[in-house]
Amino acid sequence: MLARAIKYNLIIICAMFLTGCSHDDVTTEITPCEPVAISFMPTLAPTLAEGEETTRAGQPGVMNSEDLRTTGFGVFASLNENQTPDMMYNQEVEYTFVGDIDKPANDPQIGYWSYQPLKYWPNGLNSLSNFFVSAYAPYQNLPIDDSGTGIIGISANNVKPTITYRRCDKPNEMVDLLWYYEKPNSIPAATSEHAAGTLAMKMRHALTRLEVNVALASDPGTTKVLVEEITLTGTIAKTGQLCLYDQDIDDSGSEIKYYPKWSVLTTDSHTFTISNKDNDAESYGIIDSQVRYIDGLPYSWQPAGLTTAAKNTLSTGDRKTYIYLIPQSTALTLTVKVKYKKWALGASAPTAGEKTTETSPTTIASPLKGNTTYKLNLTLNDI
Repeated sequence: MLARAIKYNLIIICAMFLTGCSHDDVTTEITPCEPVAISFMPTLAPTLAEGEETTRAGQPGVMNSEDLRTTGFGVFASLNENQTPDMMYNQEVEYTFVGDIDKPANDPQIGYWSYQPLKYWPNGLNSLSNFFVSAYAPYQNLPIDDSGTGIIGISANNVKPTITYRRCDKPNEMVDLLWYYEKPNSIPAATSEHAAGTLAMKMRHALTRLEVNVALASDPGTTKVLVEEITLTGTIAKTGQLCLYDQDIDDSGSEIKYYPKWSVLTTDSHTFTISNKDNDAESYGIIDSQVRYIDGLPYSWQPAGLTTAAKNTLSTGDRKTYIYLIPQSTALTLTVKVKYKKWALGASAPTAGEKTTETSPTTIASPLKGNTTYKLNLTLNDI
């Protein structure tokens, strides 16, 4: 471990000598006398409340910074007006752990990002230069199996870079997707946190997230209400293509918002099923077999059943996940059915048989934007 740390410190020292004729702790300009190496420092744009990004790579839920360090990311870079990746094409950038994983994400005592072969910033870079950088995560080796779900394709190296994605219908197969795009107009100067030439990449979530919440309209009193199943049916994008060299920006409010650009390739009529059955292969609700269940429902719902406080039907324990959808320019309209049972407190069987309530087709959003969470709030009235 000590030898690796010494090696990494030597790499940092060498990088400092390559950044210019002189080096200060913080510089505002770069006049290189040697080529400046391109390095990357990715972070995730904050889109969720603290504590919600709790999953690990390969598990359902929102990818967080630790996941990103595990999966790595792919980079495309272009030096031509056609924006074809002639400088970097699906370049894998990996994270190497060297020390204390409890340090902040950009602390070199944790580790460092690297790739091979090393590339250098173009000389004379300015706002008119045809230099484009984009990235995605999780990284995918080529060739890609196009029969699965998640990332099923990456464009060829003679066209603008795109990612082809197929919707996952089950949470244990769900793959989050991150994206980044920028057109640098100068070589990044050194800061107190980064060496010169380090591109600080703020990655964002490219998919739409749908949160499904259920509550009672009134206090159930001595009745316990347990949801058996929720189904959501509609015509939904099945596969889509994410453009990596473009994005929509909304700067009309106090906060600038970034939205990915998608092209829908195929759609289908699909039913998402959220079930309390632990062994239901088609269920979207059972996502963690290690979670304790009470009366067939995930632990987070509590043994008392539903109340007037909304409960997220896709939460199990301390994990929060969503139905992930491909953004689309058309409206997302869903028909929702809720099956539930009512129990008298202390009873060993339901006081009434299984009941079903159905909504008329409900428009969730039009258009359906990426990097956005929508909430579908369901209220049971006839309790």
